[in-house]
Amino acid sequence: MLFKNYKNCIYCNSQNFEKKTNQSNESNFYLDAIVDDLNISKKDLKKIKTYECKNCFILQNNPWFSEKIAKKIFSNIYGQHNRSWSNLINFLKKSKAPDHGELFNLLNKLLKVKNYAEFNSPFMGIFLNYFAQEYQLNKKFYSNIYTHTINYLSSRQVAGKNKNLQKKGSIKSKKTLNCIKFFKNKFKKKKRINKYLFIDNSSLAWGQNDNHKSVNSKSFANEMLDLEILQLHEKNKVKLDLFGIFHTLDHTMQPSLILNFALDVSKYVVVYCHVNEQVERQHLFSLTNNFLKYLNKKKIFTFNVTKIINKKFKTPELYFICTKKKNYKDRLKKIISNEKKFNQ
Repeated sequence: MLFKNYKNCIYCNSQNFEKKTNQSNESNFYLDAIVDDLNISKKDLKKIKTYECKNCFILQNNPWFSEKIAKKIFSNIYGQHNRSWSNLINFLKKSKAPDHGELFNLLNKLLKVKNYAEFNSPFMGIFLNYFAQEYQLNKKFYSNIYTHTINYLSSRQVAGKNKNLQKKGSIKSKKTLNCIKFFKNKFKKKKRINKYLFIDNSSLAWGQNDNHKSVNSKSFANEMLDLEILQLHEKNKVKLDLFGIFHTLDHTMQPSLILNFALDVSKYVVVYCHVNEQVERQHLFSLTNNFLKYLNKKKIFTFNVTKIINKKFKTPELYFICTKKKNYKDRLKKIISNEKKFNQ
């Protein structure tokens, strides 16, 4: 089955939809590949229409690809999260962290983070900012940590090779792992915070084939960024200061569960997402600015920080910080108020 009817809102489960007047019919990098690989006609693709949920205000396509096809799109057709890997490569080769404007500075004013987590994609958020805080900025170090991490994680990929090459792979693995430890110890400058990456293996998420040079993004992040990878549905007692969801809330079939989980285990949650007026057809749904009104009604205190982080946007995007806890809300309100005065 190519398409599936999504009659209920993916976020709030409402069936109160209104069809959007303007429908996205533009082609793009991702859609071209999906059309080619799945052998879809343009007529079939035009069946996908965008609706607005009148309860939580997200935009949702219906019909849209079945979960089986969605899994194929994000695992086979575009298995590599190109933007995420590009963030890492630019950081290690050009010392350039992902562009979130002055968000990291704002968060540091808000609270002292000792326990931090992100969801699904490890190089889209601020893990790399913390790495830059914890280790010296040194081109040789960055170059070596990239090379040795790639070599270590690919060194035991010896299937089909003779015993001599398998042995060489084991020797290389030990050597490169020791190099990683040596360079990290040499260039370490401050105590590391506890970092976690939660994953849910959704059909809308990059996962099993999110690879670069035969190395998976989560394995690379685990080794380089000193983070622990946790399954979202496993029982855990992690308590966090901050939880980041960077362009991944619209890449899960359970966005409400994810956001509420983050709010329950963390003082604050920061979310970064697209807010296009139209949902491109490679996406099931998209958040909107009005979505924050829905969260506020649900006693989730939200603060839109898009305009105060001094970022130059190429496309419509939204940054917001939220919490369920009133005492944390009051501190956040005070910090943001000071930032607005400073930027005036």
